[in-house]
Amino acid sequence: MFEKSSSLDMSAYIIKSYKEGFEEKQEKVGAKAAQDWINAHQTPADRLKEVYSQPEFDPETRHYCFKGDKMVGFLTSKVMKEEEGEEKKASLVFPSVLPGHEEAIGLLYDTAIKTLKEKGVKTVETYASALCGSQVELANKYDFNYVKDVENIVYTLKVSNIDGTVDISKVRKFDMEKDVEKWLEVIRSLDNLDDERVEQIKNELVSEADNIVAHLIIEEEDEIVGTFLIFRNPIKKNAANLALPYVTDAKYLKMLVAKAAKIAAKSGIDYYLIWLFGNRIPLKKHVQQLNVNYAQPSASLFHKDI
Repeated sequence: MFEKSSSLDMSAYIIKSYKEGFEEKQEKVGAKAAQDWINAHQTPADRLKEVYSQPEFDPETRHYCFKGDKMVGFLTSKVMKEEEGEEKKASLVFPSVLPGHEEAIGLLYDTAIKTLKEKGVKTVETYASALCGSQVELANKYDFNYVKDVENIVYTLKVSNIDGTVDISKVRKFDMEKDVEKWLEVIRSLDNLDDERVEQIKNELVSEADNIVAHLIIEEEDEIVGTFLIFRNPIKKNAANLALPYVTDAKYLKMLVAKAAKIAAKSGIDYYLIWLFGNRIPLKKHVQQLNVNYAQPSASLFHKDI
C-alpha cells in the first residue's frame, strides 16, 4: 500500500506492504534482530505462510523496510474484530529491525499508524516485554499508556549461580514408555487441559525432540514430585527454558536445577528461564529459594488512542 523513503536519504529505505515470498526474509530478519533479547523468538516462515494464506489476512497490515533489495526490518499489526458498540481497535507488535538500521523503526511505526487510521482504527494495543529488546522503551517513546501486566512470571537463572553441591541422585531422565501417562496427568491437572491439548503436548515431545536438551523426573513412592523439560531456545543457543516446571517441595526443585547445571556445562547453556503461569504461580515460593536474577511479569499490555 505504501512505499516511503527516508527523509534523510531518499534512496536509503523503502517501506512495502506484504507480498507473497517475504516470509523467509521475515524469519531471518526477526531471528537476527532477536539474538540479543533475553527471550529470543521468531515465528518460522512455514507458520507465517499458513497465517498469511488465511481469508481474513490483510496484507496492508504487514509492513517491511528495505534498503535496496535487502529487508532490514518489519512490523506486524492486525485490526481486531469489532464488538458491538465499541470503537475499532488494532493490535501491533513493535518493529524487529537489524542492527545498524534503527531509523527503520520510526518509518515502520509511522506507516503502520497511518494505515490503521485509514482503516478507521481508534485504539492500538500492544504487549511489550523487557525480555524482548526495546519494546517497553518504544511503548513509552510513542506515548502508549500502561494497562495491566500479563498474569505470569518469568525468572532468569544464571547457570553460574546454581548450587552444584546438591545431591542429584534422585533425578533421572524421563522414560517415554514408563512415565508419559503419569506425567501427562500432572500437566493436565496443573494447567486444566482438555484431551486435545494433552495429546498435542504428547506429540510435541516427539516433534520438538531436537530442542529438548533433557526431560527430568523425580519420583517418591511412585509419585512424580518434581519435573521439567530443558528446552533450548532455537535462536539463542546459550539460553534454555526450564519448561513445564512442577515440584511439591523446594528441595526437589534444587535437585532438578543442580542436574540442569551439569547438563548446561555439556550443552553450552549459560542461563535458564523459568515461566510460571496459572496454577503454577504458587511455585514461586520454591523458585525464590534459588539464586534467581530476574523476576517480573513476562509482558505488559499498553494502549494508545490514535
